[in-house]
Amino acid sequence: MAEAARAGVLIEAVFCDEQFAVGPEVNELVEFDQLPEPQLVSSGVLESVLSTVTPQPMCAIAEQHLVSCDEVLLGAIDSARPVLVLCELADPGNVGTILRAAEASGCAGVILTPRSVDLYNPKLVRAAAGSLFRVPVAAEVPLELVAQTAQENGLKLLATVAHGGPSHTETHLADVACLVMGNEAHGLDPLVIAQCDSTVSITMQGPTESLNVAMAATVLCFEAQRQRLARSR
Repeated sequence: MAEAARAGVLIEAVFCDEQFAVGPEVNELVEFDQLPEPQLVSSGVLESVLSTVTPQPMCAIAEQHLVSCDEVLLGAIDSARPVLVLCELADPGNVGTILRAAEASGCAGVILTPRSVDLYNPKLVRAAAGSLFRVPVAAEVPLELVAQTAQENGLKLLATVAHGGPSHTETHLADVACLVMGNEAHGLDPLVIAQCDSTVSITMQGPTESLNVAMAATVLCFEAQRQRLARSR
């Protein structure tokens, strides 16, 4: 909640377990004048309405904020940073982790295609650890629209594949590009790969078949950062 407030997210209501009306969780929010006064609820109420087994003693109702595909891609051009395009990712923990990696490595934003997990899935929000409120994210964007907008603005789409693509260390990831990541179980559909300009694979040792999609996205994000920093020296 504090991360959302710091990012300027509109918080409409705050609820607090009456047993924690005085405590560090409440004290941390005192600095945010724009927050509404917490409404006290009886013990056990939050456990009955929230999806977590052992929820925090406070929760809030906040405005969802999304940006358009154009905004994310134009932001990539302005900042000369890559964008992650997540195709039908189903696991909220993976998407939340990817948002954290995108922010930490300086990516321009993230785009989710239809049939991806709900961007405000509670597990995703927790896994993102505040990055959801700071990274520009566009949701429910068809890949065809991403490809069209990217092409119109001179951006390349790189399809990530487990094997057979050029090595990630030999691919110019520092250039403005869209890194397209596939579904956890099936990867990228061949039709999706056909819409991309080229492919990229992470160099791996031994018999490992593939990496978890969040791990793969993190490797690519930080390789792009490494190349970008090396080029600026």
